[in-house]
Amino acid sequence: MKRMTLLTVLLGAVVAASACSSAVPTETPGVEQLGQYIMRQNGSEADVVVGYKHAAQSLGDEWLLLELAITSPSGESAKFERKNIWVRTPAGVQVPAASQKAFGEAYGSMRNKIAQANVARDPMDYFPPNRLPCDLDLYVAPGEGVAFDQVTVNQRRACEGKLFFYIPGGVQPGKYVLGIDLEEDEIRIPFTLGSE
Repeated sequence: MKRMTLLTVLLGAVVAASACSSAVPTETPGVEQLGQYIMRQNGSEADVVVGYKHAAQSLGDEWLLLELAITSPSGESAKFERKNIWVRTPAGVQVPAASQKAFGEAYGSMRNKIAQANVARDPMDYFPPNRLPCDLDLYVAPGEGVAFDQVTVNQRRACEGKLFFYIPGGVQPGKYVLGIDLEEDEIRIPFTLGSE
């Protein structure tokens, strides 16, 4: 009897814990804060998680580095094209994601910062565990493979990678918005660096 009661209590605790969510709604509809430097937007075509821990520690740098994880809800698929990814700065300037060429030319000066970001990054695995992991591959280090201009995800794939934006004048404190224009959906995820 005691064994059955203990099992029931443990099972109940697991069910209760899985029903709880640490996501905090934001003032932007559909966008949740998952951690100090993690935001998520669940859209009709795609679910997107952005991490900005390294960016928050890199004010003044000319390059803004964001972590990105993407997938699609059941029955959907989405094509992410680098040319349709941008960030709006606190000054209201819309900056497109860097090209692979620009990234490759600046790689030598960014190599150490990328290595730091790889070590000090937050986990980005906020999707169901049945999704097959894949690399975003929008950027690759020179001589280390092929970069793609786009990646397609669906309910079976969840891709992770980095985004790079060249910010003239350097990354300033304030409110930014990551924008991704998809075929049928718009992703708009606000995040704040430093103090506003």
